[in-house]
Amino acid sequence: MENMLKLKPSEQKPWLKFFTEEAINAETPKDTIYNVIKERNKNFLGDYALNYFGNRITYGKMFKEIDKAAAAFQNLGIKKGDVVVCSTVTIPEAVYSLYALNKIGATLYVLDPRMKSETVKKALDDSKADVLIFLDLAYPLIKPVIAETNLKKVITISVQTSMPMLTRLGAKVKMPSPKIDYNDKICTWEDFVKNADTSKIKEAKYGDNDVAAISLTGGTTGVPKGVMLTNDGFNAIYHDFKYCGVDYTRDHRFLNIIPIFASYGIAASIHMPLGLGLEVVVIPKFDVEKIGQYIKKYRPEHTLMAPAHYEKLANSKEISKDFDLSFFRTAGSGGDTMNEGLEQKLNNFLKSRGCKYPLSQGYGMSEVSSAASCCCNGNFKSMSVGYPLLTTTIAIFEPETTNELSYNQQGEICITGPSLMAGYFKNQEETDNVMKVHPDGKVWVHSGDLGYIDEDGFIFIKGRIKRMITKFDGHKVFPPQIENVLGKNENVFSCAVVGVKDRQHTQGQAVLAVVQLKEGSDKEAVRQELIETLHRDVEERGVPFDVWVIDKMPRTGMDKIAYGTLSENYDKMMDEKEATAVVK
Repeated sequence: MENMLKLKPSEQKPWLKFFTEEAINAETPKDTIYNVIKERNKNFLGDYALNYFGNRITYGKMFKEIDKAAAAFQNLGIKKGDVVVCSTVTIPEAVYSLYALNKIGATLYVLDPRMKSETVKKALDDSKADVLIFLDLAYPLIKPVIAETNLKKVITISVQTSMPMLTRLGAKVKMPSPKIDYNDKICTWEDFVKNADTSKIKEAKYGDNDVAAISLTGGTTGVPKGVMLTNDGFNAIYHDFKYCGVDYTRDHRFLNIIPIFASYGIAASIHMPLGLGLEVVVIPKFDVEKIGQYIKKYRPEHTLMAPAHYEKLANSKEISKDFDLSFFRTAGSGGDTMNEGLEQKLNNFLKSRGCKYPLSQGYGMSEVSSAASCCCNGNFKSMSVGYPLLTTTIAIFEPETTNELSYNQQGEICITGPSLMAGYFKNQEETDNVMKVHPDGKVWVHSGDLGYIDEDGFIFIKGRIKRMITKFDGHKVFPPQIENVLGKNENVFSCAVVGVKDRQHTQGQAVLAVVQLKEGSDKEAVRQELIETLHRDVEERGVPFDVWVIDKMPRTGMDKIAYGTLSENYDKMMDEKEATAVVK
């Protein structure tokens, strides 16, 4: 017993008590991602794999489309180690491309179709890719790239191709494709895969650390970086959820709203559910205002969404007070911060609608192929992001060191395991800043997040090291602690605490609270109420100097709060006011 007490949390792993012996002893697949989904579903080819606007595509049909694409890519000379750049939202043709390229050993470099042409060109230059796939709606952004590069083949894909006929006709009227000058270099997806000879595909063998896909980080803290996701990383995520204890049954539906160009979208919302044999409902353009419609129409047993999406669901007209949500087996939540008030509101909402379990809150990052921890099957603690997934080890280290801290000690959250990325694409310097070899010989990803782990293995996030606000006197303020107070107010729809220019002192930052209120709220009355609450419930040195009420919280492309934009907008507004005052 004395020796056990001397063990570090990363060695003791108290969270393993939440897993069965079968799970603990199960081996993670050492195979390509194509082979994993093929092997898992080979006896269930009649089951549904993708549901696209009601077009239900079976696993058998999906594998045939993957083979046609693999043969077509091979005809272009694509081979093991090559990269194909793809600028798209989530549509069946993008899924086919991912697994087709993986089957022949190549890599899909997937980009947000809203990316500027310079970003697409850089991806092509860095990867030396001579084949580009792009969403036809993005042609105005892609056209200059085609003219400036020596691409061998350019393939257009459309959100309309796999739609049911009536839906496709409506889409052509509402969202017509731009005019594209097709020629020998530029072709449609249909022409690309037409007449492909699937009998001559040379399937690539699995190799350690082979890169299956590259996706860009969100870029919320700097320039987006290409994250190299490996077969092992993808398969670790699938394996972890397979053995997490959740009831995943083949006839279950998984609602995928996270785009394929994000690590969470490609690994946790496509490969994971396909590996489990689920039916993946594909939403190419997610409209948060329609979240109630999606849930009511598809009735998914599983989904992964951000806290803001659940807020919209709770307030949607489709999900009335008597609407039964008991079909939810896992209401997965992650991707953004959660305050205590919001957590309580959302769990009360789920419970009132018949959900068996509270929100399945989780934590992760692109650099570990998406998820690293999760609350499963009601194993839940308030304000925790769960315990480490089966193949993942999470530990807390003294910032900027390799000194592991004990239970309930706050430090930097670090992660190790098979889900780690291979590194940032063509960026060794940034890779070395994040991935570090510790004295135990393992490579750990340093998250930049502050938190602690308790005796049961539950992880608690206390904020970003970079979000920490340092005041003029050196006092450090952690925004989530204040956001927890703001979020408890029933009139607050969304809140954030940011550091802005201190106009009273020459150094440090001032603490500003920003809130978006629910429609119909009396802005000034609620603002005064919040100010009083902050002075009452927050330690004196951390009280924000003001509460700024805004109409809409700025968000990134991944629907996370854009904290940097808030700070910049406020400072710009105050600079303009001061300049006007001087003129007067």
